[in-house]
Amino acid sequence: MYNVFIVDDEPFIIEGMKALVQWEDYGLHVVGDASNGREALGKIECIQVDILLTDIMMPVMDGLQLISKIKERNPNIKCIILSGYQEFNYVKKGMELGIENYLLKPVNEQELHFTLLNCVEKLGKSTNHEEAYTILRDNTIWRGLNQEIDEKEWRDRIKLYNLEFECTNLAIVLIQFSNNLDNSFLAKVRFEVERKFQSVCIINPDGELILLAWAKNEDDIKEKADQLHRLLAITVPCMYFSSVGSLVHSIKDIHTSYDRAKELAGYRLVLKESHIITDDYTKQYSDTTISTTYEINDLKRYIVSLEREMAFRWIEGAFEQIAQSSKKVSPISIRGFAIDIITSVQKEVNDRAANQKVAIVKSILESHSLNQLGSILTEYIRTVFEKIEAKAGHHSPVIQSVIRHIHECYNEELSLKTLSYKFHINSIYLGQLFQKETGLVFSEYINHIRLEKAKQLLRDTHEKAGQIGKMVGYSDSAYFYKQFKKVVGITPSAWRTMNERPKNPV
Repeated sequence: MYNVFIVDDEPFIIEGMKALVQWEDYGLHVVGDASNGREALGKIECIQVDILLTDIMMPVMDGLQLISKIKERNPNIKCIILSGYQEFNYVKKGMELGIENYLLKPVNEQELHFTLLNCVEKLGKSTNHEEAYTILRDNTIWRGLNQEIDEKEWRDRIKLYNLEFECTNLAIVLIQFSNNLDNSFLAKVRFEVERKFQSVCIINPDGELILLAWAKNEDDIKEKADQLHRLLAITVPCMYFSSVGSLVHSIKDIHTSYDRAKELAGYRLVLKESHIITDDYTKQYSDTTISTTYEINDLKRYIVSLEREMAFRWIEGAFEQIAQSSKKVSPISIRGFAIDIITSVQKEVNDRAANQKVAIVKSILESHSLNQLGSILTEYIRTVFEKIEAKAGHHSPVIQSVIRHIHECYNEELSLKTLSYKFHINSIYLGQLFQKETGLVFSEYINHIRLEKAKQLLRDTHEKAGQIGKMVGYSDSAYFYKQFKKVVGITPSAWRTMNERPKNPV
């Protein structure tokens, strides 16, 4: 646990800072506060302080004087300046004193969070002034790329760090890795990139590198991307993906290049090896609808029938077919296919867990490979089976036996009367118990199972619709047609035409 001390001449600011942060979550504890530098010095003499948050403009002794004196006593203390003014002369002086960050009031919570995390990390290990400077610089650029800083402050701060961006063209290159890399290793890679390209490269909170590349024209940017690719090939021990954002002509528009680089990074999903991803490269991919020989209706049938292995094989086979296809299908189409699977299955099993669906869709949109996407869906299907089985576990033994018999003998004559004889139970009581435990009337349940089997035969065989009706348990063809159209919305023949298996999958 590290100790924090807050100094500000406005009491409500001190109380606000105490309430703003869940200090314990960072391994921190606020041990005291003061209204000016002199008061703070007196109190800090008696206690151990690791992090100092102080205003600049205060009576008696200002924040810079306080930092200067306290650094003489404790060179390792981490100091963060709070100020209501964009006075960058004070920032320069603060940097000379070795501050961790300069935060404007009202304090940006994300920037404070970022700063505190860095302070805690640095307290746990020794660091030099150059590393502190890099953290400040990276944080400013990161906020600029995410439009969390206004243009004036952005320009003032990049001048503060002696960064030169006044050039003809700028582009962001976002570098992502297939594995999580150690921070110290990332820092070394970043150093090599900056040295090679005489440019700025930052490490973002997700462990990715962001290169701000400047060049004369698009060909020059492409050449730099190729050079970067060759450098990473001999430096990084895993796959890497370099997404080249759009060219912009001013530093104030650099966020648009970053946004485009993030969009292009989505093409990682369809790449099997390290690659440079550019707008030109993605033109070969189309946003066509995914069509495989694996029909979602088959998956739903496996789930309803509790055929675990068949369902898992369906997921594996569908994505293997997509991976091996010669067609260039865009990540948008593939993710859309995955979301369609989730939506269809949830509808089939009457799963109304909206929060769960939101979380799964988020995982799908953030997936980086087909293997990862397949794993997300497999895990989801596993939870669906667990829910169905948990629900089935609440069924009485007789209803469990009835359901099992229906799935095995759906094409035979089935009625409450015949089943009451088979399972030695009153038919009226059996009907009431079945509806109570399954939520469906007995006849509706039978009809659902038979129609799903009929769909499978319509798609997989050349049998006539009337014959298929008899094969799944409808003795009267006319009644089968009537039930099919009532439930599905179209005739069996029309459904067959609309759901023919594709000759050329994907």
